[in-house]
Amino acid sequence: MPYDDLDNAFRIRRRQDHDLDYINTYYGLPERLGARATIGGRVRWTDREGTIVDTADTYLRVLLDGDTEPVTRHATSNMAYASPTGWVQATRRPDPYATDLSPTGPGLPERTGA
Repeated sequence: MPYDDLDNAFRIRRRQDHDLDYINTYYGLPERLGARATIGGRVRWTDREGTIVDTADTYLRVLLDGDTEPVTRHATSNMAYASPTGWVQATRRPDPYATDLSPTGPGLPERTGA
């Protein structure tokens, strides 16, 4: 394999590693789900199974079984990951800045009088 091909393959793998590290960390997949997004990892998007074949920044490129071209999918939207104990449905990342905005909740100051 020519040097340029090896250099390009190295750059692609480094990009994928960076993207996957971000996805796994940001969405807390290992901590919250006990699963990791990895190249070659099996996923289920809606009702179709497939394999993670690449990344696209903060998204996954998934080759769904029976398809010839990968699709770009969000790491937690309708996505389940294969784990040692079976399929684990991904959930949205909790918003650390979300507050309860009900009239008596902690998001608003207490009401005094009418």
